[in-house]
Amino acid sequence: MFRHGKPFLLAVLFILVGAATSSATSIVEYFIMGGWVMYPILVLSVVSWGITFERVTVVLIQKNKIKVEKILQLFEEALKKHNNDRIKASDEMLAFLKTKNTLICQIMETLFIKYKEGHQKNMEGSELREWIHTSVEAKAAVLLPRLEKNLVGLAVISNVSTLMGLFGTVIGMIESFQAMAKSAGGVKADEMAGGIAIALTATAGGLCVAVPSLILYNWVKAFVENYVISIEECTVVVTDALVA
Repeated sequence: MFRHGKPFLLAVLFILVGAATSSATSIVEYFIMGGWVMYPILVLSVVSWGITFERVTVVLIQKNKIKVEKILQLFEEALKKHNNDRIKASDEMLAFLKTKNTLICQIMETLFIKYKEGHQKNMEGSELREWIHTSVEAKAAVLLPRLEKNLVGLAVISNVSTLMGLFGTVIGMIESFQAMAKSAGGVKADEMAGGIAIALTATAGGLCVAVPSLILYNWVKAFVENYVISIEECTVVVTDALVA
């Protein structure tokens, strides 16, 4: 059965390779047809993927260095170890958090420090909760925007690449009509259609960058926001346990 199948598999392989080669050739041809404006569009595409890779890498590093679940687990273990003594548990958590240089550890460090300060000032209940919440919010407002650094670049690239494509199309149309105007033998329909097709290639190129950039922007933003939400949930759980 496999012997008879080999010619078929080889045929499929050759077809796929041929299709890929043909597709690659077509992409290069279209790129050249689009004119000089395709080069800045290509640069925008590279920058777009670069920003995406960099941001996702940064967030993954932050998440994997110390996970939210791990912090909650350590806090729960510290409470049990010290017979629910929140001050001693906070001291143990602070000693651990200071060894980790991540955003969530810095935020949680602020939380435990402010809890101890509030406890020393004899704060209780809603007053202590508000004291902790205000400090944590202030710290998060400084640190968390770092996760979205350069992310706005994806949205900008999405808009700029579209405009660059339209600009290339306008330039191409102008050049096509100028060539038609100078043609002594009159304008042929096929020549006119060919000129317009070349001009529209720039718009297609711009959209090929704009659409993925917009998708990547929303995907990375949602990825970052999910991590931020998990940090917020962690602070709420720990605060509830400390102030209860």
